Amino acid sequence: MKAVKWILGFLAVMLFAVGIFAYVTVSKGAEKAARKYSMDYDDAMILHEEEAIEAGRYLAETHGCTDCHGGNLAGQVMADAPPFLLVASNLTRGEGGVGSEFSDADWLRAIRHGVGMDGRGLFIMPSKAYYYFSDEEVGALIGYLQQVEPVDNVLPPVKVRTLGKLIMGMGDDFKAAPEMIPDNARPVMPEKGPTAQWGEYRATILCTACHGYDLAGAQAPDPDSPFTPNLRVVGGWGLDGFVRAMREGTTPAGQQLDTEYMPWEDFGRMTDTDLEGIFRYLDS
Repeated sequence: MKAVKWILGFLAVMLFAVGIFAYVTVSKGAEKAARKYSMDYDDAMILHEEEAIEAGRYLAETHGCTDCHGGNLAGQVMADAPPFLLVASNLTRGEGGVGSEFSDADWLRAIRHGVGMDGRGLFIMPSKAYYYFSDEEVGALIGYLQQVEPVDNVLPPVKVRTLGKLIMGMGDDFKAAPEMIPDNARPVMPEKGPTAQWGEYRATILCTACHGYDLAGAQAPDPDSPFTPNLRVVGGWGLDGFVRAMREGTTPAGQQLDTEYMPWEDFGRMTDTDLEGIFRYLDS
Protein backbone atom coordinates (compact mmCIF):
# COMPACT_ATOMS: atom_id res chain seq x y z
CA MET A 1 0.00 0.00 0.00
CA LYS A 2 2.82 2.37 0.81
CA ALA A 3 4.30 1.82 -2.64
CA VAL A 4 0.96 2.53 -4.29
CA LYS A 5 0.53 5.72 -2.26
CA TRP A 6 4.06 6.78 -3.15
CA ILE A 7 3.44 6.20 -6.87
CA LEU A 8 0.11 8.07 -6.77
CA GLY A 9 1.73 10.93 -4.92
CA PHE A 10 4.58 11.06 -7.43
CA LEU A 11 2.13 11.09 -10.35
CA ALA A 12 0.12 13.86 -8.72
CA VAL A 13 3.26 15.97 -8.31
CA MET A 14 4.27 15.29 -11.93
CA LEU A 15 0.82 16.21 -13.24
CA PHE A 16 0.90 19.41 -11.21
CA ALA A 17 4.37 20.25 -12.58
CA VAL A 18 3.25 19.53 -16.14
CA GLY A 19 0.18 21.71 -15.63
CA ILE A 20 2.29 24.60 -14.34
CA PHE A 21 4.74 24.19 -17.25
CA ALA A 22 1.92 24.15 -19.80
CA TYR A 23 0.27 27.22 -18.26
CA VAL A 24 3.51 29.21 -18.22
CA THR A 25 4.45 28.11 -21.75
CA VAL A 26 1.01 28.87 -23.22
CA SER A 27 1.07 32.30 -21.52
CA LYS A 28 4.51 32.98 -23.01
CA GLY A 29 3.26 31.95 -26.45
CA ALA A 30 0.16 34.15 -26.12
CA GLU A 31 2.40 37.09 -25.25
CA LYS A 32 4.51 36.46 -28.35
CA ALA A 33 1.43 36.23 -30.58
CA ALA A 34 0.05 39.52 -29.24
CA ARG A 35 3.34 41.42 -29.32
CA LYS A 36 3.31 44.69 -31.23
CA TYR A 37 6.14 46.27 -33.16
CA SER A 38 6.57 49.98 -33.76
CA MET A 39 8.19 50.97 -37.05
CA ASP A 40 7.34 54.43 -38.31
CA TYR A 41 9.23 54.93 -41.51
CA ASP A 42 8.77 55.23 -45.24
CA ASP A 43 11.99 54.96 -47.19
CA ALA A 44 10.90 53.91 -50.67
CA MET A 45 9.15 55.87 -53.39
CA ILE A 46 6.06 54.07 -54.68
CA LEU A 47 6.11 53.89 -58.48
CA HIS A 48 2.95 54.08 -60.60
CA GLU A 49 4.32 54.46 -64.13
CA GLU A 50 3.19 51.83 -66.63
CA GLU A 51 6.63 50.22 -66.87
CA ALA A 52 6.95 50.07 -63.07
CA ILE A 53 3.46 48.56 -62.71
CA GLU A 54 4.44 45.81 -65.15
CA ALA A 55 7.65 45.20 -63.19
CA GLY A 56 5.58 44.99 -59.98
CA ARG A 57 3.19 42.51 -61.58
CA TYR A 58 6.17 40.36 -62.57
CA LEU A 59 7.49 40.38 -59.01
CA ALA A 60 4.06 39.55 -57.54
CA GLU A 61 3.63 36.58 -59.88
CA THR A 62 7.15 35.18 -59.50
CA HIS A 63 8.08 35.95 -55.88
CA GLY A 64 5.33 34.18 -53.98
CA CYS A 65 2.59 36.83 -53.65
CA THR A 66 0.10 34.96 -55.80
CA ASP A 67 1.18 31.62 -54.38
CA CYS A 68 -0.01 32.58 -50.88
CA HIS A 69 -2.59 35.29 -51.57
CA GLY A 70 -4.12 33.64 -54.65
CA GLY A 71 -3.97 34.42 -58.34
CA ASN A 72 -6.28 37.42 -57.90
CA LEU A 73 -4.53 38.42 -54.63
CA ALA A 74 -7.87 38.20 -52.77
CA GLY A 75 -6.38 36.00 -50.06
CA GLN A 76 -7.22 32.55 -48.76
CA VAL A 77 -7.24 30.34 -45.70
CA MET A 78 -3.91 28.54 -45.88
CA ALA A 79 -4.30 26.18 -42.92
CA ASP A 80 -7.01 25.38 -40.38
CA ALA A 81 -5.39 23.07 -37.87
CA PRO A 82 -5.32 22.63 -34.07
CA PRO A 83 -2.32 24.98 -33.61
CA PHE A 84 -3.25 27.79 -35.99
CA LEU A 85 -5.83 29.21 -38.36
CA LEU A 86 -3.46 30.74 -40.91
CA VAL A 87 -4.88 33.26 -43.37
CA ALA A 88 -3.22 35.11 -46.25
CA SER A 89 -4.88 38.52 -46.41
CA ASN A 90 -6.99 39.90 -49.22
CA LEU A 91 -4.55 42.44 -50.69
CA THR A 92 -7.07 44.14 -52.97
CA ARG A 93 -9.30 47.17 -52.38
CA GLY A 94 -12.42 45.01 -52.34
CA GLU A 95 -14.54 44.25 -49.28
CA GLY A 96 -12.40 42.50 -46.70
CA GLY A 97 -9.18 43.68 -48.37
CA VAL A 98 -6.34 45.71 -46.90
CA GLY A 99 -5.69 47.60 -50.15
CA SER A 100 -8.10 50.41 -49.31
CA GLU A 101 -6.66 50.79 -45.79
CA PHE A 102 -2.89 50.45 -46.22
CA SER A 103 -0.73 53.55 -46.46
CA ASP A 104 2.59 53.39 -48.31
CA ALA A 105 4.32 52.86 -44.95
CA ASP A 106 1.90 50.03 -44.06
CA TRP A 107 2.80 48.22 -47.28
CA LEU A 108 6.50 48.66 -46.57
CA ARG A 109 6.24 47.41 -42.99
CA ALA A 110 4.23 44.38 -44.10
CA ILE A 111 6.59 43.44 -46.95
CA ARG A 112 9.94 44.24 -45.39
CA HIS A 113 9.23 43.50 -41.74
CA GLY A 114 6.21 41.23 -41.55
CA VAL A 115 4.31 43.75 -39.42
CA GLY A 116 0.62 44.43 -39.99
CA MET A 117 -1.27 47.68 -39.78
CA ASP A 118 -2.13 46.90 -36.14
CA GLY A 119 1.54 46.42 -35.28
CA ARG A 120 1.29 42.66 -34.84
CA GLY A 121 3.45 40.16 -36.66
CA LEU A 122 2.21 38.57 -39.87
CA PHE A 123 2.57 34.79 -39.78
CA ILE A 124 4.42 33.01 -42.61
CA MET A 125 5.30 36.34 -44.23
CA PRO A 126 8.84 35.85 -45.64
CA SER A 127 9.97 39.35 -44.74
CA LYS A 128 13.48 38.30 -43.75
CA ALA A 129 14.00 37.72 -47.48
CA TYR A 130 11.73 40.47 -48.83
CA TYR A 131 13.62 43.00 -46.71
CA TYR A 132 16.31 42.91 -49.37
CA PHE A 133 14.10 44.12 -52.20
CA SER A 134 15.68 47.30 -53.54
CA ASP A 135 13.73 50.53 -53.08
CA GLU A 136 13.05 50.53 -56.82
CA GLU A 137 11.62 47.00 -56.86
CA VAL A 138 9.60 47.28 -53.65
CA GLY A 139 8.22 50.60 -54.94
CA ALA A 140 7.15 48.92 -58.19
CA LEU A 141 5.64 45.96 -56.32
CA ILE A 142 3.57 48.20 -54.03
CA GLY A 143 2.53 50.37 -56.96
CA TYR A 144 1.20 47.27 -58.68
CA LEU A 145 -0.58 45.98 -55.56
CA GLN A 146 -2.27 49.34 -55.06
CA GLN A 147 -4.01 49.15 -58.44
CA VAL A 148 -4.98 45.48 -58.78
CA GLU A 149 -8.64 44.71 -59.48
CA PRO A 150 -10.73 44.91 -56.28
CA VAL A 151 -12.14 41.56 -55.18
CA ASP A 152 -14.68 41.15 -52.38
CA ASN A 153 -13.46 38.39 -50.06
CA VAL A 154 -14.00 38.70 -46.31
CA LEU A 155 -11.70 36.28 -44.51
CA PRO A 156 -11.53 35.23 -40.86
CA PRO A 157 -8.70 36.64 -38.74
CA VAL A 158 -5.60 34.61 -37.99
CA LYS A 159 -6.05 32.58 -34.81
CA VAL A 160 -3.34 31.19 -32.58
CA ARG A 161 -5.03 28.37 -30.70
CA THR A 162 -3.91 26.86 -27.41
CA LEU A 163 -1.64 24.27 -29.04
CA GLY A 164 -0.15 27.02 -31.23
CA LYS A 165 0.57 29.16 -28.16
CA LEU A 166 2.24 26.16 -26.55
CA ILE A 167 4.43 25.67 -29.63
CA MET A 168 5.31 29.36 -29.75
CA GLY A 169 6.05 29.43 -26.04
CA MET A 170 8.48 26.52 -26.30
CA GLY A 171 10.50 27.98 -29.17
CA ASP A 172 12.78 30.88 -28.31
CA ASP A 173 13.43 31.45 -32.02
CA PHE A 174 9.73 31.55 -32.93
CA LYS A 175 8.78 35.15 -33.65
CA ALA A 176 5.63 36.47 -35.22
CA ALA A 177 7.72 39.16 -36.92
CA PRO A 178 11.38 39.27 -37.98
CA GLU A 179 12.13 42.36 -35.85
CA MET A 180 14.44 43.72 -38.52
CA ILE A 181 15.97 47.12 -37.84
CA PRO A 182 14.60 49.68 -40.37
CA ASP A 183 18.01 51.13 -41.25
CA ASN A 184 19.80 47.82 -41.82
CA ALA A 185 21.90 48.26 -44.93
CA ARG A 186 20.57 46.60 -48.05
CA PRO A 187 22.99 45.66 -50.82
CA VAL A 188 22.89 47.89 -53.87
CA MET A 189 20.92 46.20 -56.63
CA PRO A 190 23.50 45.08 -59.24
CA GLU A 191 23.16 45.52 -62.95
CA LYS A 192 20.57 43.12 -64.32
CA GLY A 193 22.01 40.31 -66.39
CA PRO A 194 22.59 36.54 -66.51
CA THR A 195 25.38 36.80 -63.93
CA ALA A 196 26.12 35.34 -60.51
CA GLN A 197 25.96 38.86 -59.04
CA TRP A 198 22.42 39.41 -60.32
CA GLY A 199 21.50 35.87 -59.33
CA GLU A 200 22.68 36.45 -55.75
CA TYR A 201 20.42 39.49 -55.47
CA ARG A 202 17.44 37.59 -56.87
CA ALA A 203 18.11 34.43 -54.85
CA THR A 204 18.51 36.38 -51.60
CA ILE A 205 14.96 37.65 -51.99
CA LEU A 206 13.50 34.50 -53.52
CA CYS A 207 15.25 31.43 -52.10
CA THR A 208 16.52 32.27 -48.61
CA ALA A 209 13.01 32.50 -47.12
CA CYS A 210 12.68 28.72 -47.29
CA HIS A 211 16.20 27.37 -47.83
CA GLY A 212 18.02 29.55 -45.27
CA TYR A 213 20.52 32.37 -45.68
CA ASP A 214 23.30 29.98 -46.67
CA LEU A 215 20.85 28.05 -48.90
CA ALA A 216 21.97 24.84 -47.19
CA GLY A 217 18.41 23.88 -46.21
CA ALA A 218 16.15 25.06 -43.39
CA GLN A 219 12.67 24.90 -41.96
CA ALA A 220 10.42 27.01 -44.19
CA PRO A 221 8.06 29.60 -42.64
CA ASP A 222 5.11 27.24 -43.15
CA PRO A 223 5.26 24.93 -40.10
CA ASP A 224 3.75 22.09 -42.16
CA SER A 225 6.53 22.29 -44.73
CA PRO A 226 9.21 19.61 -44.74
CA PHE A 227 12.82 20.63 -44.15
CA THR A 228 14.03 22.18 -47.39
CA PRO A 229 17.03 20.74 -49.28
CA ASN A 230 20.49 22.18 -49.76
CA LEU A 231 20.48 24.13 -53.04
CA ARG A 232 24.10 23.35 -53.76
CA VAL A 233 22.75 20.26 -55.49
CA VAL A 234 21.51 22.54 -58.27
CA GLY A 235 25.06 23.07 -59.50
CA GLY A 236 25.10 19.50 -60.77
CA TRP A 237 21.95 19.96 -62.81
CA GLY A 238 23.44 22.23 -65.43
CA LEU A 239 21.72 25.38 -66.66
CA ASP A 240 19.30 23.55 -68.94
CA GLY A 241 18.36 21.10 -66.19
CA PHE A 242 17.74 23.92 -63.70
CA VAL A 243 15.58 25.91 -66.10
CA ARG A 244 13.63 22.79 -67.04
CA ALA A 245 13.03 22.01 -63.34
CA MET A 246 11.71 25.51 -62.73
CA ARG A 247 9.49 25.48 -65.81
CA GLU A 248 8.31 21.86 -65.85
CA GLY A 249 8.59 20.85 -62.20
CA THR A 250 10.87 17.85 -62.74
CA THR A 251 14.52 17.60 -61.72
CA PRO A 252 17.15 16.04 -64.02
CA ALA A 253 16.92 12.92 -61.81
CA GLY A 254 13.20 12.65 -62.60
CA GLN A 255 11.98 13.83 -59.19
CA GLN A 256 8.69 15.76 -59.32
CA LEU A 257 8.78 18.99 -57.33
CA ASP A 258 5.97 19.33 -54.78
CA THR A 259 3.84 22.31 -55.83
CA GLU A 260 2.41 22.63 -52.32
CA TYR A 261 5.77 23.61 -50.83
CA MET A 262 7.87 24.46 -53.89
CA PRO A 263 6.06 27.03 -56.08
CA TRP A 264 7.99 26.13 -59.23
CA GLU A 265 5.07 27.22 -61.39
CA ASP A 266 5.58 30.78 -60.11
CA PHE A 267 9.35 30.60 -60.47
CA GLY A 268 8.95 29.20 -63.98
CA ARG A 269 7.42 32.52 -65.06
CA MET A 270 10.74 34.25 -64.46
CA THR A 271 12.72 35.54 -67.38
CA ASP A 272 15.64 33.60 -68.86
CA THR A 273 17.91 36.32 -67.43
CA ASP A 274 16.68 35.81 -63.88
CA LEU A 275 16.79 32.02 -64.06
CA GLU A 276 20.27 31.94 -65.55
CA GLY A 277 21.50 34.47 -62.99
CA ILE A 278 20.14 32.38 -60.12
CA PHE A 279 21.73 29.24 -61.55
CA ARG A 280 25.10 30.96 -61.99
CA TYR A 281 24.96 32.06 -58.35
CA LEU A 282 23.92 28.65 -57.02
CA ASP A 283 26.56 26.99 -59.19
CA SER A 284 29.19 29.27 -57.63
